Amino acid sequence: MRLPQYPQLHDPARLREVARLGLDRESRREYLAGMVEEVADRIGTPFAVLDTLLDDAQVFLAGTGPIPAWIGEVGGTPIEWAFCTRLMPDGRPLFIPDTTVDPEHRVNPLVTVEGVRSYIGAPLISSNGHVLGGLCALDVQPRQFADADLAYLARMAGETVRRIEEHAEPAS
Repeated sequence: MRLPQYPQLHDPARLREVARLGLDRESRREYLAGMVEEVADRIGTPFAVLDTLLDDAQVFLAGTGPIPAWIGEVGGTPIEWAFCTRLMPDGRPLFIPDTTVDPEHRVNPLVTVEGVRSYIGAPLISSNGHVLGGLCALDVQPRQFADADLAYLARMAGETVRRIEEHAEPAS
């Protein structure tokens, strides 16, 4: 399904960058595991996830918290469910204090079935300027997040991209 409000999802240069970095497939990335744990602890949420956005799905690269088993089994969700798509247009961190009243996500199964009530995320922006995905924290309660939380998450997203690019296989 195409999300017309996010034409960046279908940008061939962005998708090539995602593939070049090996982010288009689920794979254990131990070097990222500590990042999501640190984010959940610092922000004070039960969940933190690092994802990449494909044109039709979000793939989880690392996560912490009681992530529903079915999501863990498939390694992601349909792109329509991805909160991190909202990071694409301007490449800035954002938060949704109450997903049940958010016009874009109030009917999202992650909200209606799985109980996600608040979201904070920062974009993963490659050194070539492409939004690859997001680093986010989620809570089962509506809540406000501070500007300091957004700034912290943006710094962590930058460090995450540095690590991802450092671990990328060289082009042959």
